[in-house]
Amino acid sequence: MAHHHEGHDHAGHGHSHLPSGVGDGAILIAVIVNLGLTVAQIAGGYIADSTALIADGVHNLSDAMALVLAFGARRLARRPASPAMSFGWSRAEIIAAFVNYIALIAVSVWLGIEALGRLFDPPQVQGGLVMALAALALVIDLATAALVWRASRESVNIRAAFLHNLADAAVSVAVIFGGLLIWAFGWQIADPILTLAISVVIMWHVVRELSPVMRMLMLAAPDGVDHQAVEESLRAVPGIDSVHHIHMWQIDEHRTALSAHLVMGPDADAPGAVRLAKAMLRRDFGIDHATIETERQGDPCGDHAHEHDDHAGYDHH
Repeated sequence: MAHHHEGHDHAGHGHSHLPSGVGDGAILIAVIVNLGLTVAQIAGGYIADSTALIADGVHNLSDAMALVLAFGARRLARRPASPAMSFGWSRAEIIAAFVNYIALIAVSVWLGIEALGRLFDPPQVQGGLVMALAALALVIDLATAALVWRASRESVNIRAAFLHNLADAAVSVAVIFGGLLIWAFGWQIADPILTLAISVVIMWHVVRELSPVMRMLMLAAPDGVDHQAVEESLRAVPGIDSVHHIHMWQIDEHRTALSAHLVMGPDADAPGAVRLAKAMLRRDFGIDHATIETERQGDPCGDHAHEHDDHAGYDHH
């Protein structure tokens, strides 16, 4: 039984997928400004008795945290891999994002409950203060988006945070409108209605973005990669009779890994077949981190003792 390992294994490298040094200072300034704005909005929300303003502050906090995660991930990704952390530090971003999203779900539920209570007994909200702070938030959201715009063109991670800021600017416009309705017409019910709407928007963002994070944490195959197609493509490589013990998972947002056992024909060139298989995986499926083991037809599989660990549907012989 032969073991074949990729000569340029990604686990041995600590290179970053993010451009080094691009916009770090701008991102740090944006984080500090947004955290200051969050404090001002939440404090102002309590003073004005406006849950919509508090909700906008919480939404703004989520943007600031997204920037913190992006900034931290850029720094951690530059750390070299080590024997103890053989894949590097890029999954720290996934764990932090998961914690952040769970906290946001709790906050959204709390905001929704608060807003529902206020629907039946709307408090006297200070519309002028709400408009002033929401207008300040709008200016800062747009300024933050401008600060990170350059970095967002070169990093998918920062681009997500950039888009969050643009979305938050839209929420601030809605809060300004709500404050205007309260100030001009005394429509106090506008505040809890807006709070509910913002709570739903936050929850929608979280649910949409939590799914890929959960898939990575659960070592699921990348979304959009067809397991059956991978298996058939491996079987089509010259010299390979059958394939089993195929496992695919995401190391991080950018890297996909695969391990598999290939059963070779009696006269097959095993090293040559493995080279062809890896080239095919890289070219057709974007999988450039493959660990492949070969067996001869009729040989016992060395992993038979651990078959119960495999999903029955993916343990093909």
